[in-house]
Amino acid sequence: MRTYTELAKADHNVVKLVDELATIKGSPEVYRHQMHEIGKHLAEGVLKSLKSSTSNICVVCTVEDADFLARGLIERLEEYGFGSRVRLICLWNAKIRELDVSLSPITREYKETLDAEATDFIIVKSIISGACVVKTNLTKAISLARPHQIYVAAPVLLEGAEKRLAREFPYEISNKFEFVHFAVDTEKEGENVIPGIGGSVYELLGLGNSKEKNKYVPKLVKERRAKFFGAPLLTHA
Repeated sequence: MRTYTELAKADHNVVKLVDELATIKGSPEVYRHQMHEIGKHLAEGVLKSLKSSTSNICVVCTVEDADFLARGLIERLEEYGFGSRVRLICLWNAKIRELDVSLSPITREYKETLDAEATDFIIVKSIISGACVVKTNLTKAISLARPHQIYVAAPVLLEGAEKRLAREFPYEISNKFEFVHFAVDTEKEGENVIPGIGGSVYELLGLGNSKEKNKYVPKLVKERRAKFFGAPLLTHA
């Protein structure tokens, strides 16, 4: 069963965009465009709070979300004049499952210089289910800075994801969480939330499986790397 958040109810366009994700099969370009558009709507969900903040804004994303969901979010922030304050951390996560334990170690990273004392985080993820990847990537991010606010932004959450993520961090961190999302689903089939985002996001985006997608270097990373560093800056974790 799916329910919609108050944020989604106030934006009927995004309800249509999110619902259509589960119907786009075999059309990576269409799916990519859809995620890009949804990223813009996620930005709208954090803008009100950001307008009262003077902190830098660090967008933390996975490699598969960088060129689509994260790009849309960043572009909308830029449209509202926040471009000079935006920083990016992009992480490549492996996928390991042993017995009933899921791990998402970081194998590669791109990160821009942060103000350790004046930064708000926006953790961007296409869907949050068990919260394993978000936990890993947020842990990495807070090792670099002490965020004032942590926005956890995703089109769809599996019911209970907020509590599962909060349990992974001490209260002084979890108390800073603000979830920005449009739909909450209650069903899961194997590893996929139903209807969720339509299945495996790597394959829907045309990036291959969980191993193949880690060979991809997002255009967003290449563009920002050239802008800020003028030379390659990718490191292995």
